Amino acid sequence: MMEFEREHDLPFSPAQIWAVLGDFENHRIWNPYVRIEKLTEDPIAIRYSMRMDPHKPKFLEVSATVLSARPGEELIIDVKPSFILQFEEFYILTPTASGTKFVHRYNCRGPLAWLRLPVIKTSFQRMIASIDGTLLSYLKSKYSKPQSPPRWPNSKFKGGRR
Repeated sequence: MMEFEREHDLPFSPAQIWAVLGDFENHRIWNPYVRIEKLTEDPIAIRYSMRMDPHKPKFLEVSATVLSARPGEELIIDVKPSFILQFEEFYILTPTASGTKFVHRYNCRGPLAWLRLPVIKTSFQRMIASIDGTLLSYLKSKYSKPQSPPRWPNSKFKGGRR
């Protein structure tokens, strides 16, 4: 098995991050590799499409199951593109004094993972870095308060009372 993990301390609450992670229909906004569609009100029934290169337009629909969807805590998806490579994608949220410890992990299995090919390692490292960077940018744009420009006095204002 091969494992890839990144950990971040984010200045957002677990509920704020979960609102983005749990909104499958909008994953396409921050995840250039995956499209997820809920099939029913059941949170584990999904249609999962992926691509390994975000510069190529075609997505491949693959078998996937939501293993865990605990709001504000974790999202784990088991993805099976083929019998030679399968992986679980983890998003784990832990509250901290300043926000949330965010862990994003891939556990890869299957014959390609056992071979530990450099191309597989590079692809997953690039994918996790890209997804996390885009997700962080999206969270900042969604939850950061816009700074209002400084207010300058009107040049026609003379001051005082008349």
